Amino acid sequence: MQLLRSPAFHCGVRCIHRTIEEFKHGRDPNEPLRQGEATADPNRSSDGFFKHFVDELRNQIRGTPTDPPPPPKNAISKNAPQKR
Repeated sequence: MQLLRSPAFHCGVRCIHRTIEEFKHGRDPNEPLRQGEATADPNRSSDGFFKHFVDELRNQIRGTPTDPPPPPKNAISKNAPQKR
């Protein structure tokens, strides 16, 4: 019984209900924007990380890394004069 009196429980149920309703019927145009939605880029896809991850895996399988590592700084160049 105490769970049903808890404000956190009702907040969680409200959030789940809102998410399901938006998935089924779409966003209510009369509802105000949530935090961060006004500045969010509408053209940005949500699969950005997954696409980047798959591209990186493909590049590694091909043997062409996206960003090859820089040469070590302490490597001795063949053309540089050596100290004796």
